[in-house]
Amino acid sequence: MSIVEQIDEILQRLLASTPFAGQVRLREQVGGGIDIWVGAKRYTAVDEVAEAEVKAALRAAIAEWERHA
Repeated sequence: MSIVEQIDEILQRLLASTPFAGQVRLREQVGGGIDIWVGAKRYTAVDEVAEAEVKAALRAAIAEWERHA
């Protein structure tokens, strides 16, 4: 499982009881970047994400992954 997939798994758990459950996905780009999908909106960096709750959950998921990596 890739790093992005691992972080996405954590993110899904963090968002499970929020209105964003099932609405946010992380995907690896072919060139090595990342796509953050919030519904039909695509972002390429955490700081670009407009939804504050999603941005906070992304940061929390990354921090949790770093603690266990």
